[in-house]
Amino acid sequence: MLENYRAVFRTPGSAAFCAAAFVMRASIALYPLGLVLLISLRTGHYTFAGVLSGIYVISSGAGNPVLGRFVDRYGQTRLLVPITLIHVTAMGTMALLAELNAPDWTLIAPTAIGGFFYLAVGSLVRARWSYVLNNQAQLTTAYSLEATLDELIFVLGPVIATVVATQLDPTLVPVLGCVLVGGGAIWLSRLTGSAPPPHPEGSERTRSALRFRGMPLVFAAMLFTGGFFASTEITIIAFCGQRGSTGISGAVLACFSLGSASAGFIYGARHWALPLLRRFRWQSILFGAMPVLLLLADSIPVLALIAFVVGLATAPLLITAFGLVERIVPDRVLTEGMAWMTTGLSLGYGLFAGVVGRIADAEGARQAFAVAIGCGLLEALAAFGAYTMLRHAPLPGDAADAAALSA
Repeated sequence: MLENYRAVFRTPGSAAFCAAAFVMRASIALYPLGLVLLISLRTGHYTFAGVLSGIYVISSGAGNPVLGRFVDRYGQTRLLVPITLIHVTAMGTMALLAELNAPDWTLIAPTAIGGFFYLAVGSLVRARWSYVLNNQAQLTTAYSLEATLDELIFVLGPVIATVVATQLDPTLVPVLGCVLVGGGAIWLSRLTGSAPPPHPEGSERTRSALRFRGMPLVFAAMLFTGGFFASTEITIIAFCGQRGSTGISGAVLACFSLGSASAGFIYGARHWALPLLRRFRWQSILFGAMPVLLLLADSIPVLALIAFVVGLATAPLLITAFGLVERIVPDRVLTEGMAWMTTGLSLGYGLFAGVVGRIADAEGARQAFAVAIGCGLLEALAAFGAYTMLRHAPLPGDAADAAALSA
């Protein structure tokens, strides 16, 4: 089972850039959840907590394709440190204002700036894998590895965030995020051998990655996936908090991520005969159906078990979606294309975070799970639209997939 993973790590420099990116993006599980905990533990309310978390994620989503386009043009090595410096400064300012008990509104601007200037590290590392690997099967394994590492972060991150916030100080959660982002960015910037070359602006470079056939619908699928993440995460926190067990919410979220990580690891260890686009269709259908199980939760242990099962459908969908983008867009806009997927996830999270927080406050956590169910169904609908459009236009890739797409 591990041979596929050993094969990708035989590529020179791959272990180093994979590790550096892991450190840098470890903050992805700390910032949104950390902001929810920071506000809710100080005020006892989830509405502004969800709004502030949503502001961060929406700002991040808005910045991802812009920064991705600049990275494609000027290269990772040149931009990693200066962009990250802006991010760390803004988030450090937000943490200081929170520590000084400044009014809520003062936290909005630094949170938005910090989100906008957060580089989509997953896009950067996937672009590096695409640059150093020429084999499509190995790329699937590499993307599976990155998705599994993402989920490992979401297994450990919520536990770390809730322990730090409840046992030490909630302000320390974003501070820890700044340390990880800054250290990882410096490390990754020094690994120049695996960085894709810059593609200076030219006549063929003016077309946005989002304008390639099928990309808008894949983007929409990721947007509703992000909405599912927001509604699930905030509702789980509210479900536990309304039962007097906020401190255990991180462990429940970790069960979701553990299910996703397990599925992602197994997915990458296999060689798949089913074409990429058909995998995307079936995985989207499964992902859309799974959230209905959340309505069965009547206690925290049952919710944890259901979260694990629902998580099984998550990582394979994300792996295939990123693989699909790698097929749809050319190399010169690949980082931007990957960033649009991250943007979809971020915008979906941000758009639904405030809504689900308000529902959880007013109606209770069980009613808020309806948002997760709706997002899952809308993701499946958008993904099926992408499948319908792309199956009649074979994508770049191996001959077997290309032939199957038009079948």
